[in-house]
Amino acid sequence: MENGLSKDRTDTIKFSGQSGEYFKLWFVNMFLSIITLGIYSAWAKVRDTQYMYGHTQVDGQSFRFLATPMQILKGRIIAVVIFIAYMILSQMNPIAGLVMALGFLVAMPWLIVQGIKFSMRMTAYRNVRFSFEGTYGGVIVHFLLLPILGAITLYLAMPWVVQQIQQYINNNITYGGKHFEQKTSAGQYYIAVLFSVGIALLGGAVIAGLGGATIATAQAGPSVGLVIVGLAAFALFGIVSAVYQSIIYNHIMKTLSIENVVSFDASMKTVPFATLMLTNLLLLIVTLGLAIPVVKIRTARYIASVTEVTIKPGIDELINTVEGSDSAFGEEAAGLFDSDLSIV
Repeated sequence: MENGLSKDRTDTIKFSGQSGEYFKLWFVNMFLSIITLGIYSAWAKVRDTQYMYGHTQVDGQSFRFLATPMQILKGRIIAVVIFIAYMILSQMNPIAGLVMALGFLVAMPWLIVQGIKFSMRMTAYRNVRFSFEGTYGGVIVHFLLLPILGAITLYLAMPWVVQQIQQYINNNITYGGKHFEQKTSAGQYYIAVLFSVGIALLGGAVIAGLGGATIATAQAGPSVGLVIVGLAAFALFGIVSAVYQSIIYNHIMKTLSIENVVSFDASMKTVPFATLMLTNLLLLIVTLGLAIPVVKIRTARYIASVTEVTIKPGIDELINTVEGSDSAFGEEAAGLFDSDLSIV
């Protein structure tokens, strides 16, 4: 029994990754992936994920990523072969290509389920693995039908749609055979959208008014005024995005738990998060993308610092219920065909 508990214990997530250390890993991964024409990318993915997981601690225990490079490479090879066959078939026989495309469409919900399931099952904490128990029908409803509903309502229903999708995913994640429970409120999503839109409109009006005057009066010419307006719009974008994401992230964390096992809380603040996002974007622009490792480390460190986890006594009763022989085909194929497997 690891870290036997007699009562609840609450602490923030600890992230110990270092920018310089991670940059070396990232650079080597990128270089080897390029010179091997992408073959090494399977090893790169494993090394990258293991680094990020291994430097993320909750209650003194790190997460582990258990996938092997060969699992991922095999999945990618199968996915790429199928994709190439589809492209060739489409050129030779459009009807056959259409039939194959329809087959992909039918298979996509299964690929999404398998992709999330693989990602979860390859993740472990305290030697107990996660899993995902979403269904083909559930994915069709939440990933296809609900977004269509959001679109035909002129996006008025979209905050509710996003809330339903995120809640569906999280409610179907299991740990040691026990389901996470999430009961988010669509109202919080609408509040986040209204706040964001309100700030965007107000900020946009201010920028337009002041920007017009600046452009007209700038002694160095209109170009200086345009630069100022552009920077102001850039800052406004970061603020609006930070407002929405901080409200949603805090709400998701406060409503996520496993009974008698774990619960979460978060205190993400808009101004620090907006500052982080803006400086990250500036770093990427100035370094032409070479600051990606620094951005990832800074973001992971901040999110960890504002997230609290309460470990409960029931965690000691959990045992691993997941085998490790899963194929990565679902995850890699769904990624290849542009299916979003992001988990919030």
